[in-house]
Amino acid sequence: MSASGNRLPVEFLIAVAADAKPGSAAALMAAEQARERSGDRQVGELLEALLRGPFQESAPGWMLTAALAEGLRQEESEYRAQTTVELAALALGHPDLDGELLAEALRDCSAYRLGMLGTADRPPVLTVAVAAELQRRVPEPPHFTSAMLKDRTAAQEVLRTGHLDDRVFDAAAALLPGAPERALADGEDLTEWSKRFQAEYESWKQMWRAVLEQQPDRHARFTSATNGTEAHSVIERELLGSLPWMVDPELLRRIALADLDTFDTAMLTVRICRAVADGVSRAAARERFAAELAALDDGERQEIDFYVKDDAVLGPEFGVRSAVLWASHSADGRWRLILDPAEAKPAYGVPYPWRTPPKELADLARRFALVAEQALHTWQPKELYGISRAADLRWVYAMLVHLPEVTAKTRAAVQLMIRDARRSSNRPRSHRHQEYEDHQQFTKLLADITRIVADPLPQPSATRRAALGDPAEVTSRQLSVAEPAVLTAYLDQHTGNDQLVENALLSCAQRSSYRSEPVFADVLARHSDPQQALRTLTHDLRRRLGGSPNDRESWTRHVLAMPDHNRETVLALPAWTALTVGGPRYRDSIHPAVLALVITALGDDPHAWQRFADSPISHAGATAWLRLGEVLDAAAHGTPWPKPPTSR
Repeated sequence: MSASGNRLPVEFLIAVAADAKPGSAAALMAAEQARERSGDRQVGELLEALLRGPFQESAPGWMLTAALAEGLRQEESEYRAQTTVELAALALGHPDLDGELLAEALRDCSAYRLGMLGTADRPPVLTVAVAAELQRRVPEPPHFTSAMLKDRTAAQEVLRTGHLDDRVFDAAAALLPGAPERALADGEDLTEWSKRFQAEYESWKQMWRAVLEQQPDRHARFTSATNGTEAHSVIERELLGSLPWMVDPELLRRIALADLDTFDTAMLTVRICRAVADGVSRAAARERFAAELAALDDGERQEIDFYVKDDAVLGPEFGVRSAVLWASHSADGRWRLILDPAEAKPAYGVPYPWRTPPKELADLARRFALVAEQALHTWQPKELYGISRAADLRWVYAMLVHLPEVTAKTRAAVQLMIRDARRSSNRPRSHRHQEYEDHQQFTKLLADITRIVADPLPQPSATRRAALGDPAEVTSRQLSVAEPAVLTAYLDQHTGNDQLVENALLSCAQRSSYRSEPVFADVLARHSDPQQALRTLTHDLRRRLGGSPNDRESWTRHVLAMPDHNRETVLALPAWTALTVGGPRYRDSIHPAVLALVITALGDDPHAWQRFADSPISHAGATAWLRLGEVLDAAAHGTPWPKPPTSR
């Protein structure tokens, strides 16, 4: 059937093709139109409709050739590859396509397009051919070089596509570049080789990080496929340390617990090295711990031999720090995000959503803290200088935050570390940005750790991250920025401490408007003598509170909002503020309790009222702190105006 000369709309032909039955007149007409319109802009859409519809099981050679040419002709872009590759995929996966033509077409495809043709929704004949073409391009996995981060191999390119067919995925994963070559290049000395190898190894880890990020549903398959290889440990460390939020919870837990098990080797190293340091010969020490050494694998034994072999470069005096170094490196590296999940975020972005529930993350952090606590009790001060890097303290802070209970023994050990850290705090520092930033973090960590162990009473683990420290040293300003739950727990913990309650009352006046809790009256009720406390604090307000007019006004509002107004307390308020703050439940410019006291004090004496109008009270400066009662007395009796209360 020829439709020569009849140029039907392509949109109509596509609809016909989608609805036509194989061999029907409509299907043949649409096919003939497609054949005659070779080269038209929309012919690809028509061919795709035909191959998805009436010609899905059987198609003439010209149609497959045309679809293949049109599909592979389209401009390739990774942003639109999914749409541009569909027509080619239909032709390449068609049962009537010749096998040699299939192989030849795939050889002409880019590696990225090869990945798009190898997804799980493609026909088996196509995915098998894609896997074969990939193996043809990469017969053996090459050694990684830094250039491969940019000039990716075919296997790397294919793995940039998600939802790959298992056959394609397995072929690509098996052909990824292996570890960098360890042999020295011609004319390369050991120092040059070391720098080059270290840089290439870091780049190799970056390659794996990118692959794991692009294949989030294949993490377990990667770990099982690489078991026993050098890549296996790199993969697990990247999943644990770089991308833990996207890892399946069960897999993340397995990797994390296996990593915690490696701490046993560090502790055994400490025990053996300490025995040598105490005078036992190296041979005798190895004999003493022979049973435990025999249970280790070769790699673990080499870690210990590094310190206790007769020709060891680093002696046992370094090995006694193995447990501390394990905890420090872990908290500063591969455990850092699990210990503080909010840190898992892009620069200036919101945190990533985690697949692992918060309760599971908290349990892993608790397990790490218990291990770190063991390391803490092996710590000894350095001889020359105290600890001085943020990494020296980060693991201690994480341990304190996540431990179920901070025991007296642990608290005492941390206090020794604090003393050691303070030895180095005044040492001259480099002005280089990186070292300056590290010192800033070190200083903050030291302050946070000091607050946690300064409190003589045990703290709930949920509030330790915002620990407020010793109640005898905490200030109202520090209390004012604490989260309401933290402050409430702190007050509950130190029940009966009137000085702390008074500071908490003052902090209510210093809190930002969006931090309205806790309720002033609830805090006041914790005091052994609430009314006396309120009178004393109000009378000494400039000395105890100071601060801005906003703080002064906030205190006044809190006092006037109380249900019972003690006369002495109201008269002790700053005069200007008392006359201009009506309290939260009143719309008047003056609170009724204040107005009543003013009328009672001045009575019907016009001279007293005039003197009161001429008083030196003001909204700012020292005279803003003049007490209402003292100003009223001077106005009523014609005595000299009082001096402002001192700020000290």
